[in-house]
Amino acid sequence: MTSLRKGVPIIKKSNYVFDESANTGMTVYLQTDLRTPRPLILIIPGGGYNFCSEREAEPVALAFLAKGYHAAVLRYHVGEFRDFQAALNDGQLALQQIKQIASNAAIEVDKIAVVGFSAGGHLAAAMSTMLSEKPSLCVLGYPAILDSFAEVMQVQALSLNQQVTATTPPTFLFTTFQDNVVPVENSLLYLRALEEHDVLFEAHVFQEGKHGLSLGTSAVGKNDPRFAQWFDLCCEWMEINWQKTSKPAEYPDVLTMPVGELMRNAANKKILLEYFPVWQDRSRYKIVRKFNLTELHEVAPQIFNATILQQLQSKLTMGEGAN
Repeated sequence: MTSLRKGVPIIKKSNYVFDESANTGMTVYLQTDLRTPRPLILIIPGGGYNFCSEREAEPVALAFLAKGYHAAVLRYHVGEFRDFQAALNDGQLALQQIKQIASNAAIEVDKIAVVGFSAGGHLAAAMSTMLSEKPSLCVLGYPAILDSFAEVMQVQALSLNQQVTATTPPTFLFTTFQDNVVPVENSLLYLRALEEHDVLFEAHVFQEGKHGLSLGTSAVGKNDPRFAQWFDLCCEWMEINWQKTSKPAEYPDVLTMPVGELMRNAANKKILLEYFPVWQDRSRYKIVRKFNLTELHEVAPQIFNATILQQLQSKLTMGEGAN
């Protein structure tokens, strides 16, 4: 069935039930034109694991539809059924269901993003750090991250910044300094964890704005034009990341490979730390990790001299080994 709401065409607004007694499941909104595969944006509304906020559900899905994406809204275990592990299972079921219908629904399975708000951001971050099959991109709006706030939401969950690994997908995060519910510390510590693991991210911490602004438009509550910029910025960011080639970079030799790439090989790491033990200090290592040895020789020839480079060229390997 095709319907029209606020000028946005919807075809096959389909509902998938996960747990009828807990009212969990997913609503999928597809574009009318299914000839061209498109990314899908999975919306996870907030509500403190007490309810699913309607302002952060269908209105957000419709906004992404208007940008040309498919969209879906997840309803997870909340209220009397609140349970973090059950909610995480809901997220996993949603990703599996999307992949099952992908071929008939013109969904690009390698371009599934999660967009979570507040408690939904907590769940989106959990899906992006704790599931074996993760979304390709993660968008977090004023997210709850820390175990201290999980206690406030009455769910048992670890601090998600401690769950970040190198396999966490690129992340877009937006929040406000003045958030009156979830302290901005939650976002800052998560961003720090992403940086520590070299996970790509873009972040916007707006100075003003209370918690739960959703799209920041009058259609969902308070109109906040500055905060509302997150949406277009997010769409641009997703396109930038989805256009990136997955083909690994090629380097002529070990001297032109970034130090960070070389250090992924356990044998290389041992050799480099023998030559430059100061790199065991994480803050000092971060200064050099994106340079290659040739560049380091050019900027600091007294440390990275020609003799050392010649020795390293004969000892280091191009391959990635177990770390």
